[in-house]
Amino acid sequence: MKRSIFIVVCFLSCLSLAAKPNVYEQAVLYPSVDQHGNPLELSGRISVPQGKTPKGVILLPHYTICSNAEAPSNKVTGEAGYFNKDYVLVMPDYIGYGVTADRVHPYLAGELTARNTVDMLLGVQPLLDSLAPGVSSDSIYIIGVSQGGASALWTLKLIEEEYADQIHVIKCFASSGPYDVAATHDEAVRRNVVGIPATVAMLVIGTDVAYDLGLNYDEFFTPAMSRAYTRYIKDKKMSVFPMYFRMPERRLDHWLTAQGTDKSNPATQKLYAGLLRSSLVHYPLEEGGDSICPSWIPKTPMYIFHSTNDDVVTFRCAENLHRCFADVPNITWDFGKYGNHFISIRQFFSRVQKLLAEE
Repeated sequence: MKRSIFIVVCFLSCLSLAAKPNVYEQAVLYPSVDQHGNPLELSGRISVPQGKTPKGVILLPHYTICSNAEAPSNKVTGEAGYFNKDYVLVMPDYIGYGVTADRVHPYLAGELTARNTVDMLLGVQPLLDSLAPGVSSDSIYIIGVSQGGASALWTLKLIEEEYADQIHVIKCFASSGPYDVAATHDEAVRRNVVGIPATVAMLVIGTDVAYDLGLNYDEFFTPAMSRAYTRYIKDKKMSVFPMYFRMPERRLDHWLTAQGTDKSNPATQKLYAGLLRSSLVHYPLEEGGDSICPSWIPKTPMYIFHSTNDDVVTFRCAENLHRCFADVPNITWDFGKYGNHFISIRQFFSRVQKLLAEE
């Protein structure tokens, strides 16, 4: 346990490098839509280097958070410290955080999160024009890790399919993303292990809300999960990292009922259909099952990084992404034993810094 705490503390410390260079930061509001397509005002944060011409704009969808205090509009996220000296940063909160903290976060609903992220980029452009003249939507990079890694690819897909005449992405960098949400769930069930127990509740409830599934959570949550959700998750006051240690039990069946993992159960079938909708790609664990590869073929250069021994987001996600895009020439795949989820993310950011310096 002491070693695990040390790892997370080191991870957070490294993410906080250069947390306060000479930059201008501002929380912003912008118009977008909710899961039903209804107008919704969302929040986020921009960061603009001062005393120099920024090298470009980085769209930075964030990793999984539980506390609203960790939302970008309330706090500069850790990964920002790697890039805010040289780049304008655009950091969305996502629905469920910031000014919409009273709502359920539609966790890993990639298409909706991408829509909200693109809306922020377009919504803050007039402000960026005044704060950083000459830096426009013609010089965009997208960088994301974990949940943000999946969001980065969903966002790139939306931009290429619908906004190619307005937004030019130079390169997309993604690490450790749950691109295959359904396979992530399947792998957790197969191994009876979950990396961060809080995400069990976040995924069931977030998927239910995102796709109007009408689930009865008592069918899915054990008493332990119900108590933990009420105590640690619902009010969005506790950070995901302390929660990681307050919920040390990693057995999935401690948190999710047998009924909730049984695909013959109609409610579980509805949940699984939602997980498939949230999956950019999908290859089932069992042979002969239906797979999903998007008709979208990325045109933008991409760098995909994933540790083969990631203990939170299964490496199967990266494998399944590679199976769909193996023949796409402009993707660099970087797979190896880079340590657990947190350690590998630190390595990813360091590599991206070097790659951006070579652009």
